[in-house]
Amino acid sequence: MVSGVLKNKVLKKIDELKDFSVDVLKHMVSIPTVVPPGENYKEFVDYAKELLEDVGLKVEVVQVHRSYLEKHIPEMRDYPRYIVVGRLRKEKGPILHFNGHYDVVPPGTGWKTDPFKPVITGNKLYGRGTSDMKGGLASIVTAVKALIEVEAAINGTLEVSMTPDEEIGGLCGVNYMLEEGIVKPNYCVIAEPSGYNRIWIGHKGALWAEIIVYGKTAHASTPWLGVNAFEKMVKLANKMFTILKPKIESRTTKYETDIPEGKKATIAIGTIVKGGVKINVIPDKMVFQIDRRVLPEENFEDVIREIENIIEEAKREDPELNAELKVLFKAKPAAIPPEAKLATTLKAIVKDVIKEEPRLTLSTGFLDARFFVEKNVETVTYGPGSISQAHVANEYIEVDKITLVSKAYALLALSLLGK
Repeated sequence: MVSGVLKNKVLKKIDELKDFSVDVLKHMVSIPTVVPPGENYKEFVDYAKELLEDVGLKVEVVQVHRSYLEKHIPEMRDYPRYIVVGRLRKEKGPILHFNGHYDVVPPGTGWKTDPFKPVITGNKLYGRGTSDMKGGLASIVTAVKALIEVEAAINGTLEVSMTPDEEIGGLCGVNYMLEEGIVKPNYCVIAEPSGYNRIWIGHKGALWAEIIVYGKTAHASTPWLGVNAFEKMVKLANKMFTILKPKIESRTTKYETDIPEGKKATIAIGTIVKGGVKINVIPDKMVFQIDRRVLPEENFEDVIREIENIIEEAKREDPELNAELKVLFKAKPAAIPPEAKLATTLKAIVKDVIKEEPRLTLSTGFLDARFFVEKNVETVTYGPGSISQAHVANEYIEVDKITLVSKAYALLALSLLGK
């Protein structure tokens, strides 16, 4: 139980640190850590190390082994990856870990201002990565700074990590950090843009794959001499639309989601289509890609097998069809029970801070949370940014939400680690 006196001291200190939060976020946004390929990571990590040390943490910087990059992201192996971990360790006890990724997607077009020169208008701070998710990093650092400055006594370890590559799957970021045993927390909060009044207790998984359909080339004036791969692809895709898609979308999760439609398993067919070499040549190869979102209740191997089965069924109906499935990327779904200690504790704290009941939901997009959950770490995702601002032009975050979420983080630390 957090004493009223200590709670008020912490909340007051975080209010006093508002300008600090803004300055930290502006500095972070001004470093364009764009992935792909992974630009300016070293500059960001140097700043983060100095920042966390100034706050009062013992800081470790780990460079991801080049062999690991060559295995997982060979096309970006010449761009080093770094993991920053800061720790405040007092006595033996649980480890509470706060995580956020420092990479951002390319800015794209349509910006009214320079995406890497942050601008404040009223309560909004504009720039690439403000919501997704350097604003979350600013909330974490502010919360830790407040706890240290009021000399809050803790029993255990408070950890902060800043990791790369979430936007390209996280294999050389959080995944590497956990596989190498750099951190071994009991609880983890990821500061992704869930929205200040919503806590993600898990997320759907994703299967990215492509189906390759082979034909036989011929001159377009004599099509009977060839096998039109496009024609075969259309028939197979139509079978998937009419039989497989309704079957998949009839499944729903037991978890609450942000909107009712989010409860369904989904498959998007034909997100990218490639094929053909010339207008007067019968195509001998067509490729179409699929995006399959997987529920926590589904078995991933069954998900793959289900697609393979529809292909085999189509082949039996048309012996001339030659097609295969190629898996491109897998992200497993992950979730913790809504009654888990971390979820219920944070929910009560957020309700107290924002004066409304936060929802515990399942994210439709996949997150780095899966890597923690696979290691049996109780994990939630809660951050100040809005998912509606992720990856868009003129991305912004509301400054007051950074402060609100900082308060929730600090009170969570006191609740789980306080003496």
